[in-house]
Amino acid sequence: MSTRKNIAVLALAVAQTAAWTSLPVLAAPQARQSACVAAEACYDTLAEALEASEAGDTVRLSAGTFTGGVTIDHSVRLVGAGSARTMIKGGGPVITVTSTRARRPAVLISRLTVTGGVSHGDGVNAYGGGIFVAPVEVEDDLEPGAHLTLDRVTVTRNRTAPTTTSPSPSGVKCPDGDCPYAGSYGGGIGSFGDLTIRRSRITDNTAGGRASDAMGGGIYSELGDVRVLGSQVNANRAHPAEMEIGRFAEGGGIFVHSGTLQVRRSHVDRNRADLVTGWPVEAQGEPIDINAHAGGVHAGEHVPTLVVDSTVNHNVARAIDPVGQPLAFDAGMLTHLSRLIMRNSEVSYNKIIVDAATTEDVAPVGSALEVNQESTITGSKIVGNSVRVNSDHGVAVATSGLAVYDFTETGNPGLVVVRDTTISGNTAVATSKTGSASVVGAGLFNNTLLRIEDSHIRDNQGAASAPDASAQGGGVWNGVFLSGPPVELTLVRSKVVRNALTVTSGGERQGGGIYNSETLELRQTRVLDNRPDQCFGC
Repeated sequence: MSTRKNIAVLALAVAQTAAWTSLPVLAAPQARQSACVAAEACYDTLAEALEASEAGDTVRLSAGTFTGGVTIDHSVRLVGAGSARTMIKGGGPVITVTSTRARRPAVLISRLTVTGGVSHGDGVNAYGGGIFVAPVEVEDDLEPGAHLTLDRVTVTRNRTAPTTTSPSPSGVKCPDGDCPYAGSYGGGIGSFGDLTIRRSRITDNTAGGRASDAMGGGIYSELGDVRVLGSQVNANRAHPAEMEIGRFAEGGGIFVHSGTLQVRRSHVDRNRADLVTGWPVEAQGEPIDINAHAGGVHAGEHVPTLVVDSTVNHNVARAIDPVGQPLAFDAGMLTHLSRLIMRNSEVSYNKIIVDAATTEDVAPVGSALEVNQESTITGSKIVGNSVRVNSDHGVAVATSGLAVYDFTETGNPGLVVVRDTTISGNTAVATSKTGSASVVGAGLFNNTLLRIEDSHIRDNQGAASAPDASAQGGGVWNGVFLSGPPVELTLVRSKVVRNALTVTSGGERQGGGIYNSETLELRQTRVLDNRPDQCFGC
């Protein structure tokens, strides 16, 4: 993860449903809480009930609080009396689901709350504070583990926190030698298997502690497919301990490393990827890579992603290092080298906050949504996102709204299509007391092949304040920067209106509506009422 370019379940188990034994509901005794297996026996503890259960059984929990730190190693249904009445609390993780190569269980957890888990893992790598779906270890490799479905489950106030470090596996240099590494993955859920989350709430979990890498505050998936259906993934954080060894804070709500990702009728809101550190710009002659990104959702390399009827709103990516060169980007969502299909969804009111010695080698900083492979966005909104980048004495460069790149390095990028979508009210602000500040694209930043149809790009604003200030593309910036050529933008039956650029006295403004340095085609498209001009390079 040394460069920005390298930044790089589900109801597969539904077919298993028919195999579950049909069992009568067993009423829990009123005098005390109980965990009952089938119609045979009830136990005082969840651990005892799981030990007594067999594959295909249903374990029913009465109202009450059950001690966590339990392991499930076979196919079972774990059903509570409701998420407000049945709680499994404590342990590290609260629930662990294990598999073997010969037996990958299908586990359903329903109608309960999982809370109070603190996972330290093996000390260096901590996974799944609330729920951990373990991989199958085969020699020196890892294979997918169990199929886990959560239905009407609340996973809240869990965390991951490693306790020790090892030298950086990639050999990254810090001032005292190899950078220290410790990983914190999946404050709420850490999964190496197929994961389906249905009608559930994943809230207030943290991937943190004394970690260099904190990923997936709510959900971290390393292997397997992830489906989030009719659920909330809210107010989670990827947040390594401040002013310690943190270098990466990624995927405040959801981080999916491989497999596929579906988000339907769901909310991924108010999550944070937070990094506050004091690393210098470089060590031993090499730059130190530090970043916070994807406050809401990170979809890793080759993770086909579908987002339908959902919101990714009010998320934050923050990187604070006044003596270093931190990067923050994609406050709402990143799909990295992965195809995105987004329909009837919203990526809005997300924030980027950066305070750095400089952003010269990592610019531009910002954006709310990033796609960098062939993708389609339809009937959606990218509205009210904000980016603020400050470098007191260095270089500050900001961009906002939608960012479109090609990082495939094939020279033959796929086409990104945006239809019937509003990109509006986004702001990009760059400031420097004695250095330089620039804005490149307050609404849209394009470095590849992009076609926009029947869409509005309006009321976006870019502002640069510094002794050396410049601003380009209040609505649209189209050219070569992080990727390209080729770079081609086609606007069809669309409007680019009321976008604006401002700079301090003596600064330069170009393209209040559109800034273009590559190929641009306008078809039945109106560009008007932008300030200071309509289109530069048209």
